[in-house]
Amino acid sequence: MRTTITTHTTKRVLIRSYSYENPIPEFLIVKLNASSLGLELSSESRFTVPLLDKLIPDGIEAGTVFNVEYDPDSQWLAVATTMGAGYLLAGGRVGFVSVTRPPEAVKKNLEKLGIDVAAAIAERRLNVDDWYTATLTGGRIADQEKAALIEPIDGGNRLRSIKVADLSVEWLRLSKQGPLPFDVIETWPPGGLTIFDSVTEVTRFNEENSYLEYAITRGFTNERKAKRIRIGGAARGVQDDSFYKRLEGASDGIIDLRVMERDDEAKNFLRVRTLKGQPHDARWHEIRIKLNGEAVLVN
Repeated sequence: MRTTITTHTTKRVLIRSYSYENPIPEFLIVKLNASSLGLELSSESRFTVPLLDKLIPDGIEAGTVFNVEYDPDSQWLAVATTMGAGYLLAGGRVGFVSVTRPPEAVKKNLEKLGIDVAAAIAERRLNVDDWYTATLTGGRIADQEKAALIEPIDGGNRLRSIKVADLSVEWLRLSKQGPLPFDVIETWPPGGLTIFDSVTEVTRFNEENSYLEYAITRGFTNERKAKRIRIGGAARGVQDDSFYKRLEGASDGIIDLRVMERDDEAKNFLRVRTLKGQPHDARWHEIRIKLNGEAVLVN
């Protein structure tokens, strides 16, 4: 399958366009950006995200927040990795917040899709934050009170606590002093892609309403202010209906990823259920997984 990734301004001026196949010969990886073409991105630029490009053909506005409601047994992690890998191959910037798996697993899966992870990190185009480690010790790493909440690791940051009380204190501190010097994502121009793999895992260690208040008023607000595209996952059937309704109300777009029976076989299907103020295809499309872990649309 051949995937084309484009980035364009609202004036429909194409500033990046090329294709890739997996595996990708090194000589086919081309790097073009707005500055090399003498163009400057405005805050209203639209961006194309792999797998969503056929469903949102006019591109996604910078600052758009998506909520992905996925079946727990679906291929959500493969879909998320495919989106991130394709965006990187197109010259974009991607930040993963990994809650369900260690950062090393994210990097390994990206490498299977043709990403030179070390190079992308060195170029400051890839950042993988570790929220996973804190989930192994009740949501807070031991001796958190004696250490900084955020510590730099190879290619990202580690949060020593994912408790809302700790996150809120850190948010207030950073809002006064500014971003940490090693917080790569906060240096990016408009159009960065943030993938948060599971808010559901974070709610294991927090009261639902408290976490939603934090995520919506701080997390979503920051992504919109920075003009990043946020794609965050929430497992279906774990929280009550009001939890999902609040997430949906605060998001700009809702993506569904379901496992359905078709022809006596369980298959994965994806759709963009809604995208406020932006045209989109809301039909179901089947997803299949290739040997290297790439998710592809088959219809």
